[in-house]
Amino acid sequence: MDRGAIVRDLENLGERALPYRISTHNQQYNSGGYFLVDFYSPTTTVENMMNHLSRDTDIIRGNIVKHPLTQELKECEGIVPVPLEEKLYSTKKRRK
Repeated sequence: MDRGAIVRDLENLGERALPYRISTHNQQYNSGGYFLVDFYSPTTTVENMMNHLSRDTDIIRGNIVKHPLTQELKECEGIVPVPLEEKLYSTKKRRK
């Protein structure tokens, strides 16, 4: 990961049958090894990493997904009460 990424974890999920036959790099594949790589990277390097993965002949199909725990967490503001007047009376003028 010489492109500015920091690898936090690498997990081998083993070899499995692919959900469908995949053709890439002039070959057809029915099974493949699955790996999870947990890494931190600036968003500007993701496109370069995908280009690198698509050119690597050992990778059938690469994919990068934003980890939900790394997204910004916002505190729950709770239930915001709506003023009673807004509920009861329309802001539009009524025709007489």
